[in-house]
Amino acid sequence: MKAKTFFLAVVAGAVLCLGICVLLLSREDPFFVMRGIEEGETAMFDNQRYQMAGLIRHQDYTQVVMGTSLVANYRASWFTEGTGEKTLKITFPDGWISEFDTALKLAFRTHPDLVRVYFCLDPNILIRPDSQRTVELPDYLYNQNVLDDVEYLLNADTYRTALSNWMHRQSGTGVTLDEAYVWDEGFVFSKKTALECYTRPEVCGEPEPGDAFIETASENLDVVCGWAQAHPEVQFVIWFPPYSILYWDMMLREGKADAILNAVEYASERLMELDNVAVHCFLHSTAHATNLNYYTDHIHCSSEVTAWEAQNLMDGLWRLNHENCPLRLEELREYIKSYDYEALLAS
Repeated sequence: MKAKTFFLAVVAGAVLCLGICVLLLSREDPFFVMRGIEEGETAMFDNQRYQMAGLIRHQDYTQVVMGTSLVANYRASWFTEGTGEKTLKITFPDGWISEFDTALKLAFRTHPDLVRVYFCLDPNILIRPDSQRTVELPDYLYNQNVLDDVEYLLNADTYRTALSNWMHRQSGTGVTLDEAYVWDEGFVFSKKTALECYTRPEVCGEPEPGDAFIETASENLDVVCGWAQAHPEVQFVIWFPPYSILYWDMMLREGKADAILNAVEYASERLMELDNVAVHCFLHSTAHATNLNYYTDHIHCSSEVTAWEAQNLMDGLWRLNHENCPLRLEELREYIKSYDYEALLAS
């Protein structure tokens, strides 16, 4: 075979292989880079940080509900049915403010008709400096440069994952988008489980200063407030989820409780200054905080609670304003300080 003919054959073979690969991904795209997922279609949802970019780009929605693993057990259909607006859930386990910033910017670029953003601002991410982040979103999936998506097309892991997903779907283990990333079925929610998962820390010597987390909270709020300021036509619903009484026992013993509550109040007051932001707080729902049968550890609660939260958010309940915010948080402060933790842990 002549060298030229051999070269052309190799090029043709490479193009053919690439074409076959692209065709495969158009039908079984594990990270939804080339297309989204249809209503009722099933898939394997097992890598939020990689899969979320494609879902944000390709799905049809006019509002999002967004947060860490505390939001994973929400169903987007609750909000679609409750508000009449097609909803997409965006969730990153142990997520960071900068990750949600990247995701939401992509959502606004691809869906300029977005009307509402629900964001779970749990205290853990509010007071955590982004400089400590230990994970990275794959930039090539979230940026505006389509050319570097070749990194996805030429990655052998992409095709291994595609084949694995196809096999799982054939065996009936895939789920619909509404059940994507939901993890509560694999855990037991009970007082016994919550207590077994709780490691009680030693009492600290000196508590944190009252303003210990204000600077970090301010930096994170610059990002969150920036969303609302950049999109005044969009409604932002921000909420603090209910943490169990075990969390507050931990924070009291570590000397952080007062500083955390001060950061929550600071964040609430600052967010409420914006006309297109509504702030809701479930931290002071003591009926949920003290019922450990709702929890699988000190912060993660069951879908029974998340469904209750979702309905209250849509109904506008448990909303903070400038008058009730300091009162509600002071009531919570007094409650957690006077709670009989010894009796709880001895039970």
